[in-house]
Amino acid sequence: MALFETRERKDILSIVNHLISKSLEISTEIKGSDDQFTTRVIKVKGGSEGNQLIIEKFYPDTGNSLIQTNPDVRFSFEVSGRMCFFNTQYLGINTQYPEFGLIVGFPDAVKIEEKRSEARVHSDLTRFLSAEFTVEGESYHLRVINLGSRGIGLVVDKENVTLLDKVNVGDTIRDMKFFLQIATLTTDGIIKHKTQIDEGSLKGSYVLGIQSETMIDLSELEQKLKD
Repeated sequence: MALFETRERKDILSIVNHLISKSLEISTEIKGSDDQFTTRVIKVKGGSEGNQLIIEKFYPDTGNSLIQTNPDVRFSFEVSGRMCFFNTQYLGINTQYPEFGLIVGFPDAVKIEEKRSEARVHSDLTRFLSAEFTVEGESYHLRVINLGSRGIGLVVDKENVTLLDKVNVGDTIRDMKFFLQIATLTTDGIIKHKTQIDEGSLKGSYVLGIQSETMIDLSELEQKLKD
């Protein structure tokens, strides 16, 4: 199995958030044992020594005692049809309500299965469906048309065309809510362009180009996960 490794913290955090939002089961190997255990990530916990992960206690239960003397663990899981792996260490027990479980270190790197295909693959991590926001007291819910290295495109159809008179290139729209395949992202967006669509099924509508650092980070991650 060919693997590529990411050490970008924002990429790793996106993967961890995917594990949390989808409540994905994680296979676990504990150093010194041939047995397989399972767990799930509950939360990313901030601390004085950096982020940590709170995970459910292991199943079978024998893993919870084994890890006390063998703290090195290897997690494996699947994201968008690709196997992913990272190594970490057991740090202790979290007794703070409501996230009871085990504490492990935030991974320094994640290894991701590398696949080759000529088909374009959109990762579940970065697939935007729509956006919702308010301008001058009026709410808008727009379909997403594309995600690129420079931002995201929203379709402004005839029903929402009044929006174009309320915003200008360079304006910032606060608290835009973007609905992804696996989560909801709230961020501020800067309007980069207003472009009319001249052909196809959307002819006569406009594309509102939105840029934010958060979406650029997601676009970069999509490039790494593409075939």
